[in-house]
Amino acid sequence: MLVDLLVDEARSSGAEGTRAGRERRVDLLGTAVGIAGPARDRVREEYEAAVLDLAEYLEATASPSDVIELFLRDLMRTGVSARFDQTVKAAYLRRAQTREEEGDLGGARRDRACAKQIGAELPEQGLLFGPTPRIRRRHHHDFGQETLF
Repeated sequence: MLVDLLVDEARSSGAEGTRAGRERRVDLLGTAVGIAGPARDRVREEYEAAVLDLAEYLEATASPSDVIELFLRDLMRTGVSARFDQTVKAAYLRRAQTREEEGDLGGARRDRACAKQIGAELPEQGLLFGPTPRIRRRHHHDFGQETLF
C-alpha cells in the first residue's frame, strides 16, 4: 500500500512540469523501488522513465554539468537506457566543447574521455539467450561509472 501511495504521489508531483517536480518524482519513485516487493519491476520501469525524463529536461533547460551531476548520482547505470546514455554522452561532449572554448584543454580532454566511456563496457548487441560475452580489457584498472567526473 505504501508503494502505491508513493507512486501516486510521484505521478501527481511530476505533473507540474518543473525541475523540482521532476526531481521530487525521481526521489519518490526511488523510495518506492527500495521497498517494493512483487511490483518491483513495474515500479523500477516507472522510476527509470522518470530519471530519463529528468535528464532530458535538464539537457533542454540547464547546463551540461547538471545532466552530468544527475548521472554521477548513480540513479541509473549505463546500459539500462540508450536514450539516457546518449543524453549523458551529449552533455559531456557539450561541456568539453565549452571548456575547450574557454581554454581549459585538460578539462575538455577529461570530458571527452568520459563521453567515450559511456556505454564502452556494453557489447554492440546482447544475446537473446545465454550469458553476455565478456569484454577483455587491456589493463587491470576499473574505470567504472564512479570515476566519470
